Amino acid sequence: MGIFDIFKKKPKFVDELFGELGYTKFKDSSKNFYDGQVNFQGNLIGINIDADENGPTNEQKEFFKKLNTDYNKIKENIILPFLKDELEDNIEDAGLNNFDNEFEFDGISIGRIENEKTKWSITYDSKPMRHYVSIDFEGMKPKYMTIDG
Repeated sequence: MGIFDIFKKKPKFVDELFGELGYTKFKDSSKNFYDGQVNFQGNLIGINIDADENGPTNEQKEFFKKLNTDYNKIKENIILPFLKDELEDNIEDAGLNNFDNEFEFDGISIGRIENEKTKWSITYDSKPMRHYVSIDFEGMKPKYMTIDG
C-alpha cells in the first residue's frame, strides 16, 4: 500500500441484511473487514464484520439476527450483570439503573465464526460517564470491558 492509497475510495458491497458496506483489504486477508451502518433494536448503529471478499457469511448474518431478536434477554442476563461487576466502584453514576436511557447503542463488531463461536463486541455511548463502553465477548461470554473517551 502506497502513501496515496489511503485516499482511494473503499469498494462498496451491498448485502441483503446489512445493506451497503465498505470493504477494507489487507495483505493478510484474515484482517479484511466490512463496515457500515445497520438497524439494530430500532437504532442505526455502526457495524464491523470480519470477512473475505465474498462478504459476510450466512453464520454471521444468523448471529446478528439472533443478537437482535434475543437482545433483551442478553442485556438482562449477561450485559447488565457484567457491567455491574465491572463498574461496581462507579455504580451510582454509571446509569445502570436506567440503562436504556443512559446507554446509547454505538456499534457491533462480529468476528469470523469458527466452531459455531465468534469473538464479537458491542459498544455503547454512556451519557453519565461521558465515555464509550465496549464489551468484548467470546461466544456469549463477556471477556473484557474497555472505556474510552
